[in-house]
Parts: sequence; C-alpha cells; structure tokens
Amino acid sequence: MDKMETITLRKPSNFYRRRNTPTYTFMAWAAFLLASGFNFFGIYTLKQPLSVQGYYAVTGVLLIITSFVLQKVARDNDEDKFLKEYNPTHRSRNTSAFSFMAWGGFAIAVFAQYVGIYNLEEPFHVKGYYAIAAAFLIVSCLVLQKTIRDNEEDRAHTSAAEDFEG
Repeated sequence: MDKMETITLRKPSNFYRRRNTPTYTFMAWAAFLLASGFNFFGIYTLKQPLSVQGYYAVTGVLLIITSFVLQKVARDNDEDKFLKEYNPTHRSRNTSAFSFMAWGGFAIAVFAQYVGIYNLEEPFHVKGYYAIAAAFLIVSCLVLQKTIRDNEEDRAHTSAAEDFEG
C-alpha cells in the first residue's frame, strides 16, 4: 500500500493577487466608452425633434446611473449577508428602502428606454440599433462598476498588507 503524502501549500505572507489585470480594467473602460458613444451618437444623429432626442439622452443617463447604483447595492447586500453570518451585529450598508429604490430606479430606466424605442417612428433596424446600444450600455456599466470597486479594494488590501509587513 502506497503512503499518501499530503502537501501543504502556503502563500507567502506578501502574496495577494489583483482580481483585474490592467488589460481587463482597460477593456472595461473601453466597453463603457464605446457603449456610451454608440448610444449617444445614435441619439445625436436621430432624425427626430430635439424633445425626442432629449428623452433618449435622459433615459441613457438614467440607465448609466441606475446601473452603477444597482451593482453597488447588490454587491453591498451580498457582502453584508455574508458578514452577518459571522457577526450578527453587523450593520447593513443599505436599507431595504434604498435597495428597493435601486431596483425600482433601474427597472424604470430600462422600461422608459425600451418603451421609447418601441414607440420610435423609425424602421425596425434603427430600433434594433438603439435596443442593442442600451443593452450594451447597461452591461458595460455593471462591468465597469465591479472593476473599479475590485481595483479599489485590491489597492486598499495590498497597501494594508504592505503596512502590516513593513
């Protein structure tokens, strides 16, 4: 019978990997800028009255804001749930009302954007462009917010580890 050896791998005390490479961070920013550009350039070139263009611009900005807020709230709430398992007195960062507002605001932004696209008096391929641009904008906002937050947490973690070791 063979003896099984167990190998214990230990991370060096100064080991910490960043979650996002510089390339990934660049791509997150590039996707957001492209999505914003596609969305707002499309609005700018839309052959509709300025009031209609303004409607789409406002819903585009609302999509950006509510996507960022929703990603933050969802991540905070998930982390708080985990922390409460280990510390029942942990105070949640977001109230139920704020979480509801984040979800509600996002739903309203998506609804307003797509109702506007549905009612747009343009050919189907033009409506499709705006629908895809809006979806791309939402996803790129969620990815960028996560990337920025990961990078900030990693920066704080590595500087705290350096302070601890130094």
